Amino acid sequence: MQPATPENNAAWPRRALLGFLFVSPLIAISLSGTNLFLALAPIIISHLLIFYATFVPNCQWWGPVIRSFATTEPEVWITIDDGPSPAHTPQILDLLERFNARATFFVIGRRAEEYPHLITEILSRGHQLANHTYTHPSGLFWAAGPARITAEIDLCAELLRTTPERPAYSFRVPAGLKNPFVHPELVRRRLALIGWTIRGLDTVQSEPVLTAERILRGTKPGAIILLHEAHRIAKDPEFHPRCLELTLSGLAERGYRCVIPQREQFQTRAA
Repeated sequence: MQPATPENNAAWPRRALLGFLFVSPLIAISLSGTNLFLALAPIIISHLLIFYATFVPNCQWWGPVIRSFATTEPEVWITIDDGPSPAHTPQILDLLERFNARATFFVIGRRAEEYPHLITEILSRGHQLANHTYTHPSGLFWAAGPARITAEIDLCAELLRTTPERPAYSFRVPAGLKNPFVHPELVRRRLALIGWTIRGLDTVQSEPVLTAERILRGTKPGAIILLHEAHRIAKDPEFHPRCLELTLSGLAERGYRCVIPQREQFQTRAA
């Protein structure tokens, strides 16, 4: 018998959604002799449900999304997306060292391939690497089929310098958007889909202070914090490091430590 796991237990909502999607036209046909709106309702509802599951980050209808980690201590998990970046990664590493913080870098494979020395530097300074696809197709990944999803995950995985002592067991989808093909591929690779408890919206926010304040307001023990690098390099190269610095300073003032949780601590409900 297959052991009960979060992945196995969470398969039924995905199957139910897909089943309803395929059955809804039959229901519509059976109701076609009654009322047009009533006949179309099952199709409309099924598509709205699919839309919600796909486009709402942290929605778990397609499968489990890790939104916090279990801890009884004042600890949080800093996650940094979209690197590595020569403009930001060295500054970020220096800031993390200054605040005695550890973080997980969700790297884009193509950038890891271009800047392998930064991948080495991240690892040598005690941080963790995680998979954020090879090309980061944020506008298309939600519509990708199994072959494209597999390629994006595996090409990035090949560039993560991992060892049995430092496995890359985490994955984050671009922009948090996924589809029913993502989780089966992650289960086959024993990858956990990591969401977040709180994000600073630092890709759209214009003020580092507001980004940090947003994060600190939502912080609690076990929170997963989402920040970014490799954006605004030409226009405002200090923006992302400043967001991180203010966040780390605020966390330190509140007595929080920034740690990298073990897989057995992962939770699908927000802390």
